[in-house]
Amino acid sequence: MPRRADIDPVEMRALVNNVILFEVVEPISRFRVRLVGQAIIDFVGFNSTGRYAGDDMPPDSAARMIAILADVVARRAPRFRAGFAHWHRDKSYRNFEACFLPLSDDDRTVDKILGGITFATDRPA
Repeated sequence: MPRRADIDPVEMRALVNNVILFEVVEPISRFRVRLVGQAIIDFVGFNSTGRYAGDDMPPDSAARMIAILADVVARRAPRFRAGFAHWHRDKSYRNFEACFLPLSDDDRTVDKILGGITFATDRPA
C-alpha cells in the first residue's frame, strides 16, 4: 500500500477537486475527514473537513459509508461504488462514481483512505 507521503497533489492536479482523504481513527467505526476537494464541497454544499464520515448523512447512508471505509481497512484493498446519490436528498437523482484506496505508513495497517468521487452533471430524462 502506498503511504500518504507517496502521493503528491501536484501530480494529480486534474483530480484534486474530486478527492477526499479520511484518517482512520477507529478501524471499524470512526473516520475523520482530513481533506475535501472543491467538487465534493460544491455537491454536498459544505466542507466536512474535521468532521467524521457519515456525520452529515441520513443514518442508513452513514452506515453504508462507514461499512465501505471499514471494509477498505479490513481487507487492505480498494473499494469502488457507483449509483445514485441517495444520501443527498436534494440531489438523489444524480449519478456518482467513487473509489476508496487504502494508505499505510507501515504497509500493514491502513491509517488513511484516499477517496475519489465524481458526479454526473445532467439530470436523467
